[in-house]
Amino acid sequence: MKHVMLLIFVLLMTSCATKVESIKDDRDVLTRENTGYILLGIDSNMSLKSIVVEGPKNIRITHNDLTAGSNHILLALEAGEYKLKRIEFSNYFKTSISEQEYWTFTINQGEINYAGDIELRTQWFARSLRFNMELINNSSLALDFLKVNFPNILSSKSIVYGGPGHDDYLQLWSDKNL
Repeated sequence: MKHVMLLIFVLLMTSCATKVESIKDDRDVLTRENTGYILLGIDSNMSLKSIVVEGPKNIRITHNDLTAGSNHILLALEAGEYKLKRIEFSNYFKTSISEQEYWTFTINQGEINYAGDIELRTQWFARSLRFNMELINNSSLALDFLKVNFPNILSSKSIVYGGPGHDDYLQLWSDKNL
């Protein structure tokens, strides 16, 4: 019985996600080795409860950063590969993400990594919630957001696209080749 309880405890602890809040101040907070920034856009027609992301450090982006409308979220996280796993619309409505290859992004050490913009459209239909969700590359809008809100961080770090697919625009901008 002790072994079963221990196994349950270990499983619960490994599946927990740490709640994180976006960076609000324009100052470099990367103080540890093997960390980088992730910039994620959220464009939703409803406020969300949370977004769960799995990776070297499992995280939960809370409702504090997920209000309806267009938002960008800048986080400092451990470098590595991350996957969007679940979106919680409320306490009662949530969805797990399938087709993981389209919802995976990479954080490189010491860089700002733009993952893309999650575009989420929801509608109520016969007491059920229907939604359409895409991860869209809006690199130029993400760069504009950083220029306006985080110019000090942007001037001290290079920026790259870390979402699915390949895009050199941000790297070319960082290298001053545009």
